[in-house]
Formats: sequence, structure tokens, C-alpha cells
Amino acid sequence: MTRLPVISLADAYALIALLFGAFFLVATPPFGVGDETAHFERSYEIATGRYLGAEGLPAGMQTLIDDAFGRVKSGDRVTADDYERWSRIDLAAKQVTPWPEPIRAVLRLHSPVCYIHLAPVVALGVALNLPPLAIFYLGRLVALVIGVFLVRAAIARAPSSLRPAMLLVGLLPTAVVFFAGYNIESFLVGLGFYYFALVAGFASEPEKRLVPREIALLAATGFLFGQFKTGYMLAPAIALILPRSKFASRRDQIAVLALCIAPGILASLAWAGVVKSSILGGLVYTTMDGNHVEPAAQLAGIIADPLGYASVLWRTFTASDAPDFAWQSFLGLGGWTNIPLPPLVYAFLTLSLALVWLSGDKPPPPLTNPFASAVQSGVFAATALAILTLVYLQWDGVGDKVISGFQGRYLLAIAPFVAALAPVRLSFLAAQGRRAGLAVAAPMLGLVAMAAAVLAQYYG
Repeated sequence: MTRLPVISLADAYALIALLFGAFFLVATPPFGVGDETAHFERSYEIATGRYLGAEGLPAGMQTLIDDAFGRVKSGDRVTADDYERWSRIDLAAKQVTPWPEPIRAVLRLHSPVCYIHLAPVVALGVALNLPPLAIFYLGRLVALVIGVFLVRAAIARAPSSLRPAMLLVGLLPTAVVFFAGYNIESFLVGLGFYYFALVAGFASEPEKRLVPREIALLAATGFLFGQFKTGYMLAPAIALILPRSKFASRRDQIAVLALCIAPGILASLAWAGVVKSSILGGLVYTTMDGNHVEPAAQLAGIIADPLGYASVLWRTFTASDAPDFAWQSFLGLGGWTNIPLPPLVYAFLTLSLALVWLSGDKPPPPLTNPFASAVQSGVFAATALAILTLVYLQWDGVGDKVISGFQGRYLLAIAPFVAALAPVRLSFLAAQGRRAGLAVAAPMLGLVAMAAAVLAQYYG
């Protein structure tokens, strides 16, 4: 009897992610995924060289946003007539519609580097005078393919003991829904997975010294990863776990680590300085939740009273529903409208994630020694805190007592950082096949549930 070929975990991830990603790409109406309007606008600005903000959008792009996003916000059923109407909207590239509200300026906080995959799509679309709807869906497709490619490459390069957990996180409904959206989420998460896989893979072979090609790959990936707002600029410091034996000398070690970490931090801080002086200064706006936001005043308040901000963090974690929402939005929350999954699905995903994380072979010692564990947990915590603070600056009212608006999806990119830090190793799923099977089956159940929820939300 001929035996069927065994598919690798990396290929299993790519197959499932592309299958469900294609479904969400098609089934979710335009701008039905969080932040798609902002990224559609920002990619146009970068494509036209207006890195600090354009005067507005081509009339056709703005018309598509007003019509399609308006339909999503209304909660009304989306019909074939809607898609037909949207497809007839011309680009009208020479007719610029000015920005209607100051909150739109916040989208310019993203570095131009974050759009190196989407800006060419818009530039090509404008050059060919494509309809805005075609540009939009082409951008969704590019985002999905790039995200899946990077995560698949990460799973293939990571130590085998970490692959099931990375696959499960990469297939969580939230991840796949956002990978299929017009945003920078797939690029960010893909870079986070890939950078960690590079570091973990190199660290797991302490007897092999890094060669120039590997150093260049680490440095380039770390630089790109560190450009996603200042919240992620410290994330490349995960490279500190690389053993001393990977380098010819202590001097080489310092030089290589500096090359992997410092350029991204410096570039991120430089962009933050430009943003602060050119965009945020005096910016005042109101969010959809009614928050009166003044980023500059909020930052001044944190600096003037850091203990007061520590109290805000404490209340956020202990006396609000923020942690529950963050966990829910980490596992599975779809669409701009925060489409939820049934409670039993969240429970199953939580249990499965815990079992996959706590079982299997222990990762290689260079990933689990005290110093490496401290670096991985410390970089994860510092990055999470930085992102939380950015949310407080850009979303919450001045002096708010708790931080609202933080979504667990912001942690997807750094979730692999704690993959090797399980405190115990359960025997329940010690067999690699069982652990891998659960890592594949659990998120697939969640994805099926999310697919049903999306269809019900927009077409039911």
C-alpha cells in the first residue's frame, strides 16, 4: 500500500491560512476589518510620496469609503447590488476630496516603512486608473500572501518544539481575519514570527557561528519589525538571547547585537520625533466612543505624574473589563464591528492553547536558561506596556482612569516570544503527533465558527 506523504506543520499552516484567508477576503465587505479605512488612506499617501500626510484622497477612493464603510457601520445586510454599485465607482484621481475630520491625521503615525507592500499596489492602481474597489481587493490579496508566507517561513525555521504553538497562534481566527484585511497587520505579525524564529533557530545551535548572510538577515528583519510604531521598537532586543558561542569574540557579539537592535530603535524614535513635532502637536479629536483625545496633553500628564499612570495601569488590569476584551480579541474577534464567537469556542481555544503551550518536548537550553527566559519575558512585557501606553495616548481621554481600546491582536506579533517559557511540561500531549493535531484542529474549529459568524453578520 502506498503511504500518503506527510505534510509539514509549516505547509499545513500555509494551506489552512490561505484557504480560510481567501474566504474572509471575499466574504468580508470592503472596510469590514478593523482599521482598513486608515490603512487604505495611508497607503495612498505613501504611494504618492506624501509621508507626512496628503491633503485628502482621490474622489473615487473617498466615495468607496463613504459608501462601503457606511454600509458596514449601519449593520444592514450587504447585497449583490452593493458590490455592483461599488465596482462602478471610478478612481477620479485628479479630484481630491479633503480629509473631513482631524482624527484622520492619527493614521499618519505609522512609518512609511510599514507600507512597503501596500504602497506599490496603490501606485500601480493609480497609474493604471483602476477602480478603487480593484485596488482595495488587490491590497487585501497582497497582505494575505505576505503574512502567510512570513509565518510559514517562521514555523519552518523555528525549533521543532515551538512549531505547534506558533502554528496555533498563527491560525487563531483574529489572526486570519486580519491577515485577509487591507492593513499592515499581516506584515507586522509575519515579521514578528519570522524574527523570533531566526533568533530561536540560531540560538538553538550554539556551536555554529553566525555568518554574514545570517547577520544581514537578522538585522534587516529586526529593523523592519521595529518600525511599527514605537510600541514595537524594543521587540528586536529578543536577539540578546543569542549565545556567546555564536560570535568570534565579545566585540563581535556587541557589534552584531547593536546592528540587529539599534537601527530599528533609532529609526523608530526619529519617526516618533517627526510625528510629535509635525502631526501630534496641538492635535485634538474625538473617537467613535466619544473620548476627547489630546495626545500631547496625555503624554505630558504621564511624564508629570508617572505614579498616577501606574495607578491607571493597575486599575486597567484589576478593575475593568479590559483584560477580558483583550483576551477575546486575541483569540477570535472579527470585523470592524467586533464580531464575537460563541463562548464555548473561546473556552476551547483557551484550553487548547494552554495544552499545546504546556506540553511537548522542552525547548533547547539556550532558550530556557535563566538569562534567556528573563530576556524573552522582559521584552514581551516591555513591548506590551509600550503598546498599551500608545493606546492610552491615541484613544483615551486626557486623564482617563483606565485604558480602553486595547486589543489582544496587538500582541499576536510578539506571542512567539513566550512560546519557550512554559513553566511545566504535561505528559497529556507528549506525543508530537497529538500536540500537532490539536494545534491544527482547535483553530480550524474557531475559523469555521468565525466564517459562520461573518456570513451571519453581513449577509444573514
